[in-house]
Amino acid sequence: MCRDLIFIHSAGKQDGDDGSSRFLARLETVLDGLFRIVAPEMPTPECPDAELWLREIDRVVSNSKSDARPGAVLAGHSFGGSTILQYLGRNRKIYRDDNWLSAVFSISAPFWGLKDWEVADFALSAPEIAALQGLKNLYFCHSADDRIVPAEHQDAYADHFPHAGCIRLRSAGHLLSDGDADDLIEKIAAFA
Repeated sequence: MCRDLIFIHSAGKQDGDDGSSRFLARLETVLDGLFRIVAPEMPTPECPDAELWLREIDRVVSNSKSDARPGAVLAGHSFGGSTILQYLGRNRKIYRDDNWLSAVFSISAPFWGLKDWEVADFALSAPEIAALQGLKNLYFCHSADDRIVPAEHQDAYADHFPHAGCIRLRSAGHLLSDGDADDLIEKIAAFA
């Protein structure tokens, strides 16, 4: 039985070449057979509501915990990457008590609270930041040429979570549909 790779997509339209669609297709192709990929359609992606997304993540994680082997990987792209951190910051038992997760990847995620990114509902609170300090195998991935969410967002995460790994890609852009995402995909595959 394969471990689960739970993938939470970005905000915005999610079909064809939009949103996380092509990156998810790339993951499905490369990681086929290594993981059972669980990629729920998140509620109202074109106008995301943090609480609705957090409830959906909880539902998906709860379902996965009941029918998958331990060691799942949780990955989120863009808004999905910041929202999985909120979820884990509010649900420490997911990774502290039962070691159900083997790794967490926050990919091209905005650090809410930086200049021009001030949205209180999406930002990590001080208690959530403190709770995440104990999260092992936490990785932040960003491409240097991301024009949607600039790479300084990864730098802000690295400042707040010095224990986390950072993967800096050169030419994958924001959507990671093309370019050099191999380092990220190889790191995810290592947890299969």
